[in-house]
Amino acid sequence: MADQQMHHWRKISKEVEFAGTPLRGDLDADVVVIGAGFTGLNAAIELATAGTRVVVLEGLDIGQAASGRNNGQVIPHHSKKSPSEFAALLGQKRGDIYNEMVANAPLRLFEMIRKYDIACDLVSKGWMQACHSLEALKRAQIFHAEWKAFGCEVEWLDSSAIAEKIGGGDFLGGWKALNAGYLNPYALTQGLARAAAQEGAVIHTRSMVTAIEKRGNGWFVKTADGSVRAAKVLVAANAVAGHFWPSLHKAMIPVRVYQIATASFSQDVQRKILPGREGVSDTSRDIRAFRYDSTGGLAMVGSHTVWFNAAERGKRKVMHRLTSLLPQVPDVPAAEYWEGVIAVVPDKVPRLMELAPGVLFAGIYSGRGIAMSTVWGRNAAQILTGRLTDSAMPMPIGGLQTVAGHGVGVQVARFIHPWHRLQDRLDKRA
Repeated sequence: MADQQMHHWRKISKEVEFAGTPLRGDLDADVVVIGAGFTGLNAAIELATAGTRVVVLEGLDIGQAASGRNNGQVIPHHSKKSPSEFAALLGQKRGDIYNEMVANAPLRLFEMIRKYDIACDLVSKGWMQACHSLEALKRAQIFHAEWKAFGCEVEWLDSSAIAEKIGGGDFLGGWKALNAGYLNPYALTQGLARAAAQEGAVIHTRSMVTAIEKRGNGWFVKTADGSVRAAKVLVAANAVAGHFWPSLHKAMIPVRVYQIATASFSQDVQRKILPGREGVSDTSRDIRAFRYDSTGGLAMVGSHTVWFNAAERGKRKVMHRLTSLLPQVPDVPAAEYWEGVIAVVPDKVPRLMELAPGVLFAGIYSGRGIAMSTVWGRNAAQILTGRLTDSAMPMPIGGLQTVAGHGVGVQVARFIHPWHRLQDRLDKRA
């Protein structure tokens, strides 16, 4: 999510903005981190607290890409699969490691927010997955049962219970994860950048990496106006990774999403809609997830059909999707509308790839990165510095893993939204 506009989360952020400067000249470091999103900043904090000289290079200002512009939901659940399905995919041992990471990642993030006193409007009242069809309801029952058996705090919600908790909708049921929540993602990026700098990391913004070159026993990471020489490089740039490494962009599929934010609701409306202040995602293929923001309005995210900015039309059209679900919401244009890009992979498993000896890539969370990046970035930093082996991760470290049929996948992602919406309608009739 990448243009440098005054988007909604930035407008209402209470965290002091990080004052970054472009890299000018040449620096030396032990590790260069490319990308100051959640993964890169968590890695930088881990590296700096361990005494490693770390330089972070961010192509934009802090919080202007996907990390700072998403819906802000902190979710302890996989994107599509159940815990047992991930165990089957990764093997039981590594599957258990991954499931533990997913289950506990929100709690680790909440600890970071408390430790560094980050003013990101954290609300940790849980997250609900609402089911739009009988098939989705059956899947949700599996999710609930397996996470409960795994030791997680979850509860089942029948149709009346979820209607009461949401304040509307025609959902057939769902489940709730208690160790979950939501926050202002832009404010979180600012707070993490502040924390990394406090710990000793050097952060340069507006310093887009143009090349990574091998020289002797180390690497030179180049920008337009400078370079950093280091022994190790951590690449933590996802959907806007650029082309500084051959074919890296083919490791992920960019998916366009939109978001709206409503005006503040009256106290009467707030008592009726999400009175418990949980975050919500539904199971439809046509993505729909929403939660309150700090102003008392709702922020909703969804998938986009084509690649263009449709701000004024979007404020009306997308708002209609919300009012059709929640009749108590005033049927007026949304107060804010913005678009952006997230990175996804078909199997929904984050990537940990050795691009070359000493160059590690970490990231691609397929829409579930706020919580996972906390542990993924930290662990990637520990692997890069030899304090952790890949045996502690859900998968062995491999080489560059590109998406098969990448070009076709990109086009499908751009235009599959109408088909998903039709499938959702057919599901409800089944």
